[in-house]
Amino acid sequence: MKNNTALTLLKVALWITCVFHILVGLSLNLDLGLKEWVGAGLYNAQVDWSQPQFVYILKPLGAFMFVLGIMAAIAARDPLRNKLLVYGFALLWLIRSSQRLIFWQEIQNAFTIPASSMLSGLIFVFLSGVLLVVLLYFADRPRQPQSRTARA
Repeated sequence: MKNNTALTLLKVALWITCVFHILVGLSLNLDLGLKEWVGAGLYNAQVDWSQPQFVYILKPLGAFMFVLGIMAAIAARDPLRNKLLVYGFALLWLIRSSQRLIFWQEIQNAFTIPASSMLSGLIFVFLSGVLLVVLLYFADRPRQPQSRTARA
């Protein structure tokens, strides 16, 4: 993979991360009617929205999501200068994947999420982290000089 291609793909992945986290963060804090869609549409979860403690705890989570979106924007502008942020997102995705495995039954019981949705979400999050590391690796590799064959 060429450096420029890897860098472009890395930036795209980080901008997608940025937009997703900012939108979800805002939807969890502003009464836009979107938090229900986030729970049901994105996570396929059945949520009891009548519990005020649960609804409130989503607000700090939304603040974290919003800040992660800002950090993703910083990383997306110059991933090679902000490698630690890229690695940080990859580590976060690894931790989130591990949590889904470790707390699998608890998550399924609490939110009635089908096993197929749990598995596809786990794989997607894990591969997203792997993708960031792989793209950063290829984007940051020194350029190889182009070999030109002499014509006789």
